[in-house]
Amino acid sequence: MQFLWTLFNALIGTLSFLASVLMLKRLWGIVPLSVRSLARNGIALILFILGVLGSILPVMPGFVFFLLAVLVMDVPQKRVALRRLQHSWLIQKLLQNKSFAQTWRSLRRFVRRTSRVSP
Repeated sequence: MQFLWTLFNALIGTLSFLASVLMLKRLWGIVPLSVRSLARNGIALILFILGVLGSILPVMPGFVFFLLAVLVMDVPQKRVALRRLQHSWLIQKLLQNKSFAQTWRSLRRFVRRTSRVSP
């Protein structure tokens, strides 16, 4: 009986999480573009600071936070920066790994979809 109750709670929790994500996505579309850009750049700054701390501390991986900061930031030159980063020796070595290459391609597609086209 305890298992069924736990399963029921997990199902309700999952459904409420999905509903909140869908609601936030709808509300995010209402927010003006300048506020969205400011929020994304603020999150990117926090991730960049975590990347700096991760490169100093041996516990946290700094490169992951730097990559996430580049992906989240909302600047016009983001695609150029990712293209240059892709041609660095470290990324070229990591792209030899099949799973990393697949993740990198999906991240590049995500950046292309979310980047604004400036006039």
